[in-house]
Amino acid sequence: MSASSTFCCAVRLAAKTESGAVREYDIRPAVPDDAGALYRFGEALLCESSFFLRSPGERARSVDEMRTVIKQIHAMPAHILLCAWQEGAPVGEAVAIGGDFKRDRYTATIGVGVLAAHSGHGIGRALMRGIELFARNKKLRRLELTVMAHNTRAHAFYRQMGYLQEGVKRDSLFVDGVFVDEIMMAKLLD
Repeated sequence: MSASSTFCCAVRLAAKTESGAVREYDIRPAVPDDAGALYRFGEALLCESSFFLRSPGERARSVDEMRTVIKQIHAMPAHILLCAWQEGAPVGEAVAIGGDFKRDRYTATIGVGVLAAHSGHGIGRALMRGIELFARNKKLRRLELTVMAHNTRAHAFYRQMGYLQEGVKRDSLFVDGVFVDEIMMAKLLD
């Protein structure tokens, strides 16, 4: 049974824009047929911000490689790639990569990203809740992540989601010509 098959179903999210218009988003696990759209989404996301570990071109080198990544995620019992879609195009995603060994099998490392044009509509929160639902179904105990110290918006968001700071990885990344710290955060699930 694939990891994504334990995610109960697709979820629809409706969000109002500042103009009062309603945007609808579908949130569901990625499938191999999504590879082309997710490849393009990933490149767009990484071009928008330097707050991600990967730079443009480092996520997947082709649609075929993206398809392989999705298949690998499906093959692992505690992995999931959860995506938010609007009108057939991905606009956000969250990933959980669970431990592969007996000693770390109750922990998953997570990441989330939403295109700037769709930020502030509750997509990140819905994706994080979906990851937590998946993690609980998989009997995971700990979700962990890192966030660049100067990404104060994301740091505040993760705190609102119940993540606690556990430490700082000093000068762990080289971004835009300078070394930056990463804040280590985690949330323990009941």
